[in-house]
Amino acid sequence: MDMIRVRSLVKAFPGGPRAVDHLDLTVREGEILGLLGPNGAGKTTTIRVLSTLSGFDEGEVWVAGHNVDREPEQVRRAIGVVAQQTGIDHFLTGRENLELQGHLYRMRRREIRARIEELAHYFALEKALDQLVMTYSGGMRRKLDIATALIHRPRLLFLDEPTLGLDIKSRKALWTYIAKLNQEIGLTILLTTHYLEEADKLAHRVAIINAGRIQVVGPPEELKSRIAGDAITLTFPERDSAAEGLFQALQQTGLIQDSFWEGSRLHLYVANGAECVPRFTALAAEHGVQLQSLSLARPTLDDVFLKYTGTTMEGAEGEEEEEAWWKQWAGKGGGKWAKQWQKWQEQQEEGEETASGGPRSGPWTAEEMAQWWQQQQQQAQQQATATPEGQARPSTAEQAGERQGDQAQDAAQQGAQGPWTPEEMAQWWQQQQKAQQQATAEGREAGGEGGKRD
Repeated sequence: MDMIRVRSLVKAFPGGPRAVDHLDLTVREGEILGLLGPNGAGKTTTIRVLSTLSGFDEGEVWVAGHNVDREPEQVRRAIGVVAQQTGIDHFLTGRENLELQGHLYRMRRREIRARIEELAHYFALEKALDQLVMTYSGGMRRKLDIATALIHRPRLLFLDEPTLGLDIKSRKALWTYIAKLNQEIGLTILLTTHYLEEADKLAHRVAIINAGRIQVVGPPEELKSRIAGDAITLTFPERDSAAEGLFQALQQTGLIQDSFWEGSRLHLYVANGAECVPRFTALAAEHGVQLQSLSLARPTLDDVFLKYTGTTMEGAEGEEEEEAWWKQWAGKGGGKWAKQWQKWQEQQEEGEETASGGPRSGPWTAEEMAQWWQQQQQQAQQQATATPEGQARPSTAEQAGERQGDQAQDAAQQGAQGPWTPEEMAQWWQQQQKAQQQATAEGREAGGEGGKRD
């Protein structure tokens, strides 16, 4: 059975070219398919269509036996999606994130609890399950992200750049979990990545997409075998007339089966690299051409990628670092806080130091945390205590919030002047949550007593 079947898919954005142009793709049940392509090739758009997050203009799309256009709800129940940007809440614990996801899928409480224990054991998150996500490492957050996508037992999992920004050790550890999900559970996985080693190791088949169309599909070894012989790469200081002249001389030898230019690098494919290298270096010397480097290797997926896209994966997408978790939400709420965030960013770029201390990488000081907490409290109080006429009225929760802000300031002034560790920050945040919940409960009780007296 085909888990995904796409025929002549077209998706165009207003005022721009087609992001997906008559794309055809089939993903078999139980396989891992790696989707590779340069930036702007249509990878993310295709996944958004397959996961019902985006509409499309033409074509037919079936996922898990359901038509995406006519049965989107059935499709959503059958799939799990792990986007490139994490979808977990850093101010909740791992357990709370999983519970929330389970409730969104309308699972029973007992089933959610059992599934959480199962996933926590599977991903080795038991010890960290009741800690705030802000204290997790990058690899732990990614494992939790995948766990939330699996809470409802989907048949198909979309992984969009799952190891982006992770160190090599964490990346390879996550590969083990992805392979186990496929081998032990039989989960079908559609994986996008720009780490060719990742696709080579995990994917049963690889599909290369370029300009909105699938260029080639097949097992990694089969695709590499289509490029016969050995790969020789010559790197020049620049692609000038001397380099072009040498290239013409090399072609006249009759030894070159295929060739591609990539900037100042010339990729040559020959039957026997060991015999060709001495002849090619001799020709370069005869023509007075300086070579910066020469390499000889067996064809890789990067060579396949070059053949069908005109660039190597290294040239298509450079190494990226995952954005700090707090930058993913800071300044997004609008209003005064967003303006303050913009001001801090400008000061950071200019290299200035501010007395208030804006958001930055690394631990926050007690003063920064106190200021941030007060800002959040003020906004929450204004929204929660506003009357229909728009006038604010005092409440028990508001008074408690003011007390908590004062306590935070006191803590900043009394011996908490140094940077906070993630553990200290998490502990402080949990205390504020408990205090706020207690204040809210007291406010409700006071309101109930007042109603009885009336």
